[in-house]
Amino acid sequence: MDDDQISTVDDLAAALDADEGQATGAPDADQQGAGHQNDGDPLAYGELEAEQAEGDPDAAAQEAGQATEAPADDLVVKWSAPDGTEIAAPIAELKAGYLRHADYTQKAQQLGEERRQAAEQLSMQLQQAQQLTRDQAMLMALSDQLAMYQKADWNALFQHDPAEASRLQALWRQTEGQANQLTHGLQLAAQQQQQLQAQRHLQASEEALTVLQTAIPGFGKPHLAAMRETGLAHGFTEAELSQVSDARTLKVLHEAAQWRALQAKKPGVQQQVRAAPPRAAKPGAAGVPPSKIDAAWKQLNARRDVNSLAALLAAQE
Repeated sequence: MDDDQISTVDDLAAALDADEGQATGAPDADQQGAGHQNDGDPLAYGELEAEQAEGDPDAAAQEAGQATEAPADDLVVKWSAPDGTEIAAPIAELKAGYLRHADYTQKAQQLGEERRQAAEQLSMQLQQAQQLTRDQAMLMALSDQLAMYQKADWNALFQHDPAEASRLQALWRQTEGQANQLTHGLQLAAQQQQQLQAQRHLQASEEALTVLQTAIPGFGKPHLAAMRETGLAHGFTEAELSQVSDARTLKVLHEAAQWRALQAKKPGVQQQVRAAPPRAAKPGAAGVPPSKIDAAWKQLNARRDVNSLAALLAAQE
């Protein structure tokens, strides 16, 4: 309002209303000053950025990703060895070395575990063998006692001392029970051993068959039949051949079967060579001289191998 003097109640009320509007609408001077001070205060500006970062998860995640970014593989790392030697290697080579070391450690642990299992199995088999030996010795001793009981004259024993004879008969029955129990245990152990041997033989046979199929293209039942016939022809029995599961032995039988088949075909080849009519020479081409076939035939008789037979067949063409 103007500087005019307030003389009425209405003027006083109007003046009070005007002062209240200015007080509620005008900013506080202290607040304005603080706001201007924050504009130039680095600390206040940092706090403002922190608040904005807290309110923006993507910005915080981006800053964290930039902070933990992995170095390049071609970055060279240098360090000093315990003896003072300076060593430098790129990150890629250090990674490869770590992977090789991890693979070696894994294989070493696996080998150690296999050795431990093999040692445990061997120890268990040794304990079983020792227990079987003790059981067999005990069974032999019980068998001797049973033979003594069977030879006794029980009628005389009962007439002389019925109580003692009854006690001895009870011991006889007890000894028979122990012997039967040991016999049953030994039979069961023998069956288990046979089953274990059969499983091992089957596994070895499957592994040998895989080796033969890999080394010999088209290896199958005809080859096995020829190998069996060759083994029987050389004096092996069916039982002996059924126990062969070594790939090396089977390869020898296969080669022997091949040689046997070659020898069986040789008389037919000789007859074909003798009965073959001379081929007419083509115009402009020299015929195959008979001396070449004769030389190949002599070589086959002297060496008796597959290469000589191939040379003879080639000479006939």
